[in-house]
Amino acid sequence: MPARLPDHFWSSAALFLLPALSLVLPSGYSYAPALLIIVSLVNIRLWWGKVSLPKEVWWMYGSFALLALSWLVDGWLSGERGSALEKPLKILLTLPCLFYLAKRPPQARWLWHGLVVGAIGAASVAVYQAFNSLEAFRAGWFRAQGFTNAIQFGNLALLLGMMALCGWLVPSRQKTLWRGWLLVGFLSGLFASFLSGSRGGWLALILLAGLFLAYLAFAGYWRSVLVVAIVGIAGSVAVLQIPQLHIKERVLLAKQEVAGYSSANIANTSVGARFQMWQFGWNLYREKPLFGWTQLGYMMEKKKEIDAKRLDPMQAEFNHPHNELLDAASKRGTVGLAILLLAYAAPFIAFAYRFNSSTDMRVRAICIAGMSIPIAYAAYGLTQSFLPHNSGTTMYVYALVFLWSASNLKSQDT
Repeated sequence: MPARLPDHFWSSAALFLLPALSLVLPSGYSYAPALLIIVSLVNIRLWWGKVSLPKEVWWMYGSFALLALSWLVDGWLSGERGSALEKPLKILLTLPCLFYLAKRPPQARWLWHGLVVGAIGAASVAVYQAFNSLEAFRAGWFRAQGFTNAIQFGNLALLLGMMALCGWLVPSRQKTLWRGWLLVGFLSGLFASFLSGSRGGWLALILLAGLFLAYLAFAGYWRSVLVVAIVGIAGSVAVLQIPQLHIKERVLLAKQEVAGYSSANIANTSVGARFQMWQFGWNLYREKPLFGWTQLGYMMEKKKEIDAKRLDPMQAEFNHPHNELLDAASKRGTVGLAILLLAYAAPFIAFAYRFNSSTDMRVRAICIAGMSIPIAYAAYGLTQSFLPHNSGTTMYVYALVFLWSASNLKSQDT
C-alpha cells in the first residue's frame, strides 16, 4: 500500500514553488497559485462550512476583493470584457485558498527555502542573460529582463532577497549555516536587482532594510543588527564597484534627466517621461476626482494631448503613468485610490497585529516578511504601475495568503 502524503504536502509544495519559480520560468509566478486553487477546489468538502477566518484576514481579503471589483468595473467600462476578468478572478480565488490553508497550513520552513532558491534563480537568470548580451553588458545599456520586464524582474528579485533575510531569527540547530543560506538569498536578490538596472527598487531597499533592522533591534539582537548592516553595506558597495553594472552612471544620468526636464522640459528620457506623465495623470484626476476616467478614457485623453503636441510622442508607448497612486486616481478617481491604499494597509495591519500578539520568533519572522510586501509594493509604485501587471498582482495577493497561512502556529516545523 503506497504511503499517504502528509496533510501539509500540497500547501507546503505551493508555498515553496511560489518564490522558487516566480522569476526563473515564463509566468513562473502562476504555477503555485494554480496548484493551490486546484487543490483547494478539489478538497472543498474539507473546508466548506468548517473554517472561521479571523477578522483581520477578512479585512485583507476584503481589500483584495474591492481592488478586483474596481479593476473589473474599469475593464468593463473600457470595453475589455473577457480580458478584464483574468486578474480580478485570480484575486477573488484567494478566498477558497485561504479556507483550504486554514485546514492544511504549510510548513513554514519551505517559505525560507523557496525565497532563497528563488533569489538564487533570479540572479542566475540575470547572469545568463548578461552573458548572452555581452556587447550590451559591456556598453552599459544591458538590463536583465527575466521573463517579464526589467522593472518587474528586478524589483521582485529584490523583494525575494529581502524577505529571505527576515528568517534571520528563526531558531535553527545550525545557526551559522542557516544564516549563511539566508544571506546568499539576500545577496542574490540584490545582485539580480542591480543587473536589472531598475532604480525604482532602491527606495524599497532602504525602507525594507530599515524595517528589518528595526525588527532585530526590537528583539534585542544588536550584534545581528551590526552583522547584517555591515554585510548589506559591504555587498552594496561591492556591487557599486563593478564597472559593468554602470550603477554610478545610472545615478548621474538620473540627475541629468531631472535637470533636463526642470530647465528645458525634456520629456523623452526615462525620468523626464515620468515627470510629464505624472503631471498628465494629476491633471486628469483633478478634472474627474470622484470616479476617474477609466482606462479607455485615460488613453483617449492621452492621444488628444499628444496630437495637440502637449505631450511628447514617447508617451504613446505607455498605458499608465508609471505611478501606482496616480494610475488609480486618474482612472478610478478617489474611490479607486482609497481602495488601492486599503489594499496596502489591510495586509500590513493584519501581519502587524499577529506580530504583536505572538512571542514566537518563527511567527514574528513570517509577519515581518508579510509586512515587507505592501511596503515594497508601495515604494515600487512610486515610479511604476507595479500591481496591475500579472506578475505584480499574482505575487502580491498569493504571497500574502501563503505567508498568513505559514504564520499559523500549527505549521511551525522549522
